[in-house]
This record gives sequence, structure tokens and C-alpha cells, in this order.
Amino acid sequence: MKEGWLATEGARLRYVEDGEGPALVHLQSVGESGPTAAHALLSRRFRVIVLEAGEPAPTPESLVRAIDQLGLETFNLLASASASRPALGVALQVPERVAALVLEAPTAIREERRVGELPTPTLVLWGTLDPGPPAVGRRIAALMPNGHLVFVYAAGSTIGVDRPEAFAEVVGDFVDRHEAFVIPRSTTVVHP
Repeated sequence: MKEGWLATEGARLRYVEDGEGPALVHLQSVGESGPTAAHALLSRRFRVIVLEAGEPAPTPESLVRAIDQLGLETFNLLASASASRPALGVALQVPERVAALVLEAPTAIREERRVGELPTPTLVLWGTLDPGPPAVGRRIAALMPNGHLVFVYAAGSTIGVDRPEAFAEVVGDFVDRHEAFVIPRSTTVVHP
């Protein structure tokens, strides 16, 4: 595991990195602390980079500059809760660089016209035990032309902490296969 700091105008971000493969940048909300069991599982398939958002919260522009310092031309982006808004800003700013976007229990996303123009495949994860109404997850996924919604059972708003195996499985499959993640890889009665 590698640790370090990324400095841009107005923001200093601590990062922790583990694994090899396609880059999966996780922007954590303020109050979340570093890698979890879900990150360890994801690092078996991806180069997982956890960015810890500090105060003041980073802007999309400062996040892009920080990601540039990591040498990433393209990357997958994962954001938790309140970090979803700046992550969405990154995807809108450099859509050609963001291969997939995953929003874990997103909050503070407004209905903006630009969100409806986002070409990036986007997955919204919502825990069935999340105190927020499930309609919020549905509304956010519906805003995006390539938006998908998955409910994770027996999880609250911190899905990666509550259900790390389920979180890693659905995030990993979506990052690997985008829209095709809903179709099983193996032959089944439904998918011959």
C-alpha cells in the first residue's frame, strides 16, 4: 500500500493506493477514514486510489488536477455520499477520461440540465437500510441517460462498510462491464 499527499490550489488531499489494473479512484466524504475491507477486495482487480476529501471540500477542478498528479489518463470514479457532487462535477468536466462513475448513497445532487447530458455509464448504489427514501436513488439514476440503480440489501448509507463483499462485487462488475453488468457472465436459465 502506498500513501501520499496531492496538493492543488485550495485543496490538499491525502491518498492511499493499492492494487494493479484499471484505475478506480474513490473520493470519500468528509468523516470517512481511509481504506476499508471493500477497498481490499477491489484492489485484487483494480488500482484502487482512495482520496480523502478534507476541509474545504475540493472543487471538481482541483480534483482533476489531483488526479493528473497521479498520472491517470483515464479512470473509473467512485464517490460516497456528499462526495458525489464534486465527483459528478469531475465526470461533467472531463467525460472522455471517466470510464465509469459509481455513486454510493449520493446526496446533494441537484437536477441540472448538464447531468442529463452525461455520457458516462453511471451506477447509483442505495442500501435498503438507508434512512433516506429510496426515491432519492431512483431520481438520481433517472437523471442520467446511462444511469443504473442497484439496491444492496441489509446495508445503510455506508454500503462498502456494511456489506463489503456485495459492494465490491457489484462495483467491480459494473466497472468491468458497464451496462452489461446486469447480465450474468455464466450461463443460466435466464441467460443461456
